[in-house]
Formats: sequence, C-alpha cells, structure tokens
Amino acid sequence: MAQVFFHHLPFVVVDEVCADGLCLAVEKNSCSAVTARLFDKGNEILAETSAPQAASEREARPVAYAIYQVLSKFTGYIPPWGLLTGIRPAKLFTALFGEGMNRLQAINEIVEQYFVQPERAELCADVAARQVKLMATSAAGAISIYISIAFCPTRCNYCSFSAYPITKFGNREEAYVSALIREVTYLGKISKGKQIENIYIGGGTPTALNDKNFEKLLSAVQDNFDTQSVLEYTVEAGRPDTISREKLEIMRKYAVQRVSVNPQTLNDKTLEKIGRSHTVSDFFEAYKLTREYGFSHINIDLILGLEGEDAEDVKRTLAGIAALEPESVTIHSLAVKRASKLHYDAVICAFEQVGMQEDMLELCNTYMSQAGLAPYYLYRQKNSPGNFENIGYSKPGMEGRYNIHMMEETRSVLAAGCGAITKLVCEKTGKIDRIMNIRDLDQYIARVDEMIVRKGDIYE
Repeated sequence: MAQVFFHHLPFVVVDEVCADGLCLAVEKNSCSAVTARLFDKGNEILAETSAPQAASEREARPVAYAIYQVLSKFTGYIPPWGLLTGIRPAKLFTALFGEGMNRLQAINEIVEQYFVQPERAELCADVAARQVKLMATSAAGAISIYISIAFCPTRCNYCSFSAYPITKFGNREEAYVSALIREVTYLGKISKGKQIENIYIGGGTPTALNDKNFEKLLSAVQDNFDTQSVLEYTVEAGRPDTISREKLEIMRKYAVQRVSVNPQTLNDKTLEKIGRSHTVSDFFEAYKLTREYGFSHINIDLILGLEGEDAEDVKRTLAGIAALEPESVTIHSLAVKRASKLHYDAVICAFEQVGMQEDMLELCNTYMSQAGLAPYYLYRQKNSPGNFENIGYSKPGMEGRYNIHMMEETRSVLAAGCGAITKLVCEKTGKIDRIMNIRDLDQYIARVDEMIVRKGDIYE
C-alpha cells in the first residue's frame, strides 16, 4: 500500500522510528483498530486510525485503510484503485455477482469499502460481467496448456521475463526445444481424458526459434494434444521481425487460430530506445502478411508510459492500430520490474508519468470503443506508476479465453518451459497449487526431468 504512493523508492523495515527520512509506523490497538503515523526526521507529522476491524473483515484491510488515509493526505495523490493492491480486481466483482449482487450494488460496495474511483469500478464491473458470461460456456474440468519459449531477438529494457537474446544464447536453442518437448510429452500423458480448452505458446518470442525447431515444437504439440478440438490455440509471435511466410505456413499447418503481432508503439524512436530490433514499417508488413495467411484472430499488444512518449504519440499509435481493425488489443501500463534494465532509471520519471498515464488510458478507451472493441479482461502489475491497470479489448465473441482463465484463475493450467508455472485449481474450493519451473535457461535444460518429477501424477 505504501509503495502505491512512493513508487520505486527503496524502504527498509525497522523496529523503531528513525531520526532520518520518512518513517511510517503502523500499530494495532486492543480494540482491533489500526493507527498509521507518519514521521519526518523523527517528528510525527500525520496520524490516522481505522475503525475497529469487523469480525468478517480481512485483517489487511484496516491496515491498508490507515496507511491510505495518511499517505493520500501527505502526497495529495488519490490512487485510482483505492485500497486494492492485488493484480486481479475483477475477481472481487465475480465473487459479488456470485453472492447475488447486481451491477450497481457491486460497484457501490467496491467504491464504499475500498475507495476505488467510480469509473474504475464501473470498468471492472463490465469486464467481470463479460467474463462471467464467457466462463459459463467453458466445460467444468477443462484445462489450459501453456508453453514458454525462453528466447527473444533482443531483450527490451523493461523486460523481466525468462527471455534470452537469441543472438547470444542461440547455441542452446536445439537443446531447449528437445527438453521442452520432453516436458510437453509428459503433459500430454497426464492430461489424457481431460478437455483441453486452450493452448497458449508464449514467452519470450516463440517465433524467434528457427523454422526447423519451431515446426518440431508445433508437431509435438499436435502429437500430444487434440489441437483440432481446442476452442483457442494461440502463438504469441510478438516481435514483427520474427514473422515470416515460413512461420505463418507452419502455424496454419498445425491449426493455430490466434496470433499476436506486437509493436508496443508506432514510434520508431521509441522502439530503438527500448531495445526492439524492428521498425514500425516492419510491424505493418508483418500484420499484413499474417492477415494474408488467413488468420481470423490477430491480437496486438501496446505499452503506455514508454520513455519519451506523450499523449500525442499515443494518439498516433492508437489511430494507426484502430485502422487495422484487429480482433483484439491488449493495452499495458508500463511496469518497471527490478530485473529490468529500466528499473534503475525509473525513480525520477515515475511520478511524472502518473497524470499523463491516466489521460493515455482514457484515450485508449475512446479509440478502442470507436473501433468496436470492448474491455474483456483486466489486471494490474506491481511497479506500475500510479497503480494503473492493463486492459484487454476485443470484438464481440473474440475474447481471449486463455487470458480470462489465467487471470481469474478459474481453470487449471499445465505449463512447460523455462520459468513456466503450473496452476492446479480446485473448482469446488478455489484452492490453487502452484508448481514452478526453473527460470535459468541452462538449469532448465539440464534439469528438465526434475521439472517433470515435480509435477508427478497430478491427476491420479
């Protein structure tokens, strides 16, 4: 909660108030009320106390409330998502709808209890309602398959994923694909008899693989899963400079349905700054080629808040994307992770972006609406300046099913590859067990059999 107001500033936990800098002290009294006190150089400057905790209330809420009240007064900043710091706010609305609340009742509950700004609550309610409708068409017990490719053409300066530049680590490509196929084959074995609702090949950049290894992987997927009956089969081609006729022919051959072509921005100067090796022209050519090969669902990813970009830059990007009439667009608010190159340069610019970021999100909503796309999934990332959200937009009936199930955690995901996380969801209780693969490329290749053993016979 505190870092919503002090984005990226380092902090330490101490046992008593310090004489230097700002210090936030939080204490719970005998009647379960929480008091937050803010000190500057050892002197108390603000204090706020929450109401006593209700019997049914989560312990974290009074703590968050007291911190929120003190720091919003101190900074003058009102976070758009109020007390909510989790990445899946739509799950709250799904739960409230499940309790019998209508849209207006759920919105009022979230605004009053969590101080979420009304426009954010309305957006989230609409997303949740659309998701509930789609999830009702999903068979009970159906599962998703996720396959992670650990390579990219280059590493973007904001990236924290398990993605290795192919120019430097390409000598591991064949060994990685071989290890990955071992794990995919095992997932095929343990998922026999289960309905595979969707398959998602992401990363990284799957199309960074050479043609031989790319086809070898897709062939293994076909051999181990019924790709003809899945409701959605996605390959995140991602980088336009990795999309070729050969790659598209392979995807068509193996029944891929949905392809992501991601420019992030339509500004060549920005692309160079963030470490992308393609141009805006390359993106348009890749998009056109993908459409020529008959793919009826093309997704596009964009990032708001990239270094040096203002609202006019975003307008040009949005206008250019809307003119293409894609089936879906995902808008990401830049989140600067500690493992990214950009992290250490982000402290100064973080708050400068906050007001601009809100304007950019409003522009996205306007342009996407005009293009016939409506929000269908929403999530937030830590380390996003202003605590803003990422939103997926789509045409009616073109929602990304995997995105919804993954974010709402409504179905089990069997995952293979470097850094991939298998999630086993109990649909009756909502309990989730996670099985994490090693993030290090060489360790994954050497220890893939251990990744298989970790999963065990999870359906026996």
